[in-house]
This record gives sequence, structure tokens and C-alpha cells, in this order.
Amino acid sequence: MVTVAKGLDIPIKFMFPKAIEGFSMLGLGDVVIPGAFIALALRFDYFIKSKKDEGPNSYFNATFASYPIALGVTIIIMYFFDAAQPALLYLVPGCLISLGIVAI
Repeated sequence: MVTVAKGLDIPIKFMFPKAIEGFSMLGLGDVVIPGAFIALALRFDYFIKSKKDEGPNSYFNATFASYPIALGVTIIIMYFFDAAQPALLYLVPGCLISLGIVAI
């Protein structure tokens, strides 16, 4: 999968420079899928707010705050292991756990 993504010169990946040489890669799907989940959390907040007429956007705020934290963990893991990592392995649980904590 990494060899295919490295060979493509179309805008489906983000390249982060490493400190010494080379680049780390993050696929566009690793941004779009959690982004859609965050958008659904915002939509759910608006639905709840329309029923109650009060309250903050707590589900959206939790998932929106957890995404950059999980993305930072992903980038740190990529640098630490010096290999490609499935970013959704870290992004999805980060967003789901934060949403679950707010739901409880």
C-alpha cells in the first residue's frame, strides 16, 4: 500500500518532512474519514440543541479536540518507528473514546 501511494503524484497524501531526511506520509482518507465523523458529531449536537434549546456543543468539542491529539500521537509513532503506520488505528479510537466519555 505504501509503495502504491509513494508512486502517485496526485493530491491524495500529505507529506511531513522528517528531521534528518525524507518524508512521512499521511493519506487523505486519514483526514476525511475522521472529519466526516466530527461533522456528524456537530450535526448530532445541533439535533440535541433543537430539542432542548440549551446546552453547548459538547460532542463536537470533544471530538474536535481529540482529533489533533490523536494525529499528534500518529506522527510521533511514525517518527519513533520510522515506518508507515495506519493512522486510522490511532485517529478513530481517539475520536470514539472522547465521544464515549461525553456520552456517559
